[in-house]
Amino acid sequence: MKQVLVISGKGGTGKTTLAGVFARMAAPCVMADCDVDAADLHIILSPEKAEEKDFFGGSKARIDPAGCVSCGACFRVCRFGAVRGDPYTIDHNLCEGCGVCVWNCPPKTILFEKALSGRWGISACRFGTFAGARLEPAEENSGKLVALIRGEAKKAAEAAGAEWVVLDGPPGIGCPVLASVGGVDAAVAVAEPTLSGIHDFARLAELLKKQGIKGWLLVNKWDLNPEKAEELEKLAAGYGFGLLGRVPFNESIIEELLARRTAGEALPGPASAAMEAAWKKLKESI
Repeated sequence: MKQVLVISGKGGTGKTTLAGVFARMAAPCVMADCDVDAADLHIILSPEKAEEKDFFGGSKARIDPAGCVSCGACFRVCRFGAVRGDPYTIDHNLCEGCGVCVWNCPPKTILFEKALSGRWGISACRFGTFAGARLEPAEENSGKLVALIRGEAKKAAEAAGAEWVVLDGPPGIGCPVLASVGGVDAAVAVAEPTLSGIHDFARLAELLKKQGIKGWLLVNKWDLNPEKAEELEKLAAGYGFGLLGRVPFNESIIEELLARRTAGEALPGPASAAMEAAWKKLKESI
C-alpha cells in the first residue's frame, strides 16, 4: 500500500481537483479528506451516506451552580475571558479547554467534560472507499482529527487490499499538515505561478525537507505567468523536488466541478490530461 498526499502552501491552488483525478486514476483505492477545517473532496466524489461517529478532541469547563460559592477565582485566572458574570458561567465559545479554572476552584465545583469537536465516517464511492471528517464550527484539535481519519483510511485500505491511499491534505504548514505528512510515500505540492504562490511553496518545501519526505511539484495554471512558473520550478529543483508537470488553465475544469465530477471525467481536455500524466509519472516513480 502506498500513500500519496496532495498539499499546497495556501488554499485554492487546486489540490482537491488534483486529488480527485488521482483517485479516479488509482481506482479502486481509498481516499481521505485531511482538510477537516474545510472539507470539500466529498463534493466531487459523492460518497454514499455514512453513519457518522463523534470525535471528542478535548475538554471544556462547566461550572456546577449547585456547588459554586461565587468566590471569583475562576474569573481571575481565566486568560481568555470565558468566565462570565455573577452567578458565574463559562462561555464554551471562548473556553480553550486549558483547565486552569478547574485546578484553581476552591470548592472543586468546575467540571471538565469532553467536548464534541467534530464528526467522521467511512463510506463507499465510485472510486473505492472514502474517509471523511469535519470539525464543528469554532472547534480546534484538527491535527488529532486528521490523525484519526488517516488511521481509519489505512485500516480500510488494508481490509480491502487497496494498493493506493490518496490523501487530500490541508493547506499551509500548521498542525493539520504535520498530521498529514507523516509516513506518506510522496507529497505532491500544487502551486500557482504567483509571488504568493512561490513564497508559500518555499515554506512548504522547508517543512517537507525537515521531515525527510520526498516532494513533487505540479504547477497549476502555469500559462497565466510562464516566467513565474519557471522561477517556481527552479526553486523546487533546489529543494530536491521532482517535477510532475504543468497544468494549463482550462475552463472545462469548472464545468466538471460544478457537475460534481473529477476533472476530465466527462470533458477531457489539456488540463485534465496533464493531471493524468502527472499521476502516471508519480506511479512509475514510487
